[in-house]
Amino acid sequence: MIYRLPEIHDQDELQNYVQEHCDHHEAGISASMGLTSSRYSDWVEKIHQNALAGDELWGKSLLYLCFDKGRLIGLLSIRYNLPESVRNQYGDIGYGVRPSERRKGYASGMLRYALDVCREKGMDMVILGCYKDNLASAATIQKNGGVLIKENDDYGEGRISQYYRINL
Repeated sequence: MIYRLPEIHDQDELQNYVQEHCDHHEAGISASMGLTSSRYSDWVEKIHQNALAGDELWGKSLLYLCFDKGRLIGLLSIRYNLPESVRNQYGDIGYGVRPSERRKGYASGMLRYALDVCREKGMDMVILGCYKDNLASAATIQKNGGVLIKENDDYGEGRISQYYRINL
């Protein structure tokens, strides 16, 4: 896998990625940091700014495009220096895999990579969240050492979120 920040020339590839999620009736794009609600050039600039200096809400963060054999497989968000309240609601790591590439081990590989980055950043533990009904994501987190620490309905939409801790 190749992990890198997005660039302006990735716009068509990302539009294709978003379209595949829409074609599968998925409203949200995991780990996208506002991709679908921003002008593309502004989004790329924001991602690069967050990697260099961070922002008040999210601290420093990395958003990687994840490629295998030249194909965009997914998005990986690694957030560090988060305020505690944000960390407890969103977690330190987020990832998403395009629908046609799921159940092929990509999410596990992306999470392992993210855990290595977090170690390099000096973190000794991370928090990850997923919806309780997302059994594949929960299994990926557990396979990588995740221990369930809490459940709640964060957004008041009747969907339970689960939060896991992984010691590094």
